[in-house]
Amino acid sequence: MKIIKDKEFLRSIVYQIDLLNTVGGGVSETYVDIRKKKRSSVISVWAAGVNPESFKVVLHQNQLTIFSVLQSQENPQMAVPLFNRIFMLPPQIDLSRIEAIYKNGELRIKLPYHDAALHPRLIDIKQL
Repeated sequence: MKIIKDKEFLRSIVYQIDLLNTVGGGVSETYVDIRKKKRSSVISVWAAGVNPESFKVVLHQNQLTIFSVLQSQENPQMAVPLFNRIFMLPPQIDLSRIEAIYKNGELRIKLPYHDAALHPRLIDIKQL
């Protein structure tokens, strides 16, 4: 049996199979993990075979949407969604400091807490 040594050809074949599978109703297996820490929460997303450029992270008010699209190399107007997850963020998240990092096949979205959420403050009660 001859082994195909052209890696670019193999990538192209795998890409086409993935595109056809998705168009035919298949889904990308995606694993999402949410971890709470002292000063933040972290959402980790692993999606097999998804390029880092395919991930999109959108914040609208307190709604965080993470999705990925598979675009056809031959036809840039053709795009197929691979997965979509929506998270409603709690009020203790500092929306202005959210950041997303992709490393070694994992997308991590860091959700830092407001300083006020970390340090409770005693409110004086005024008597009238």
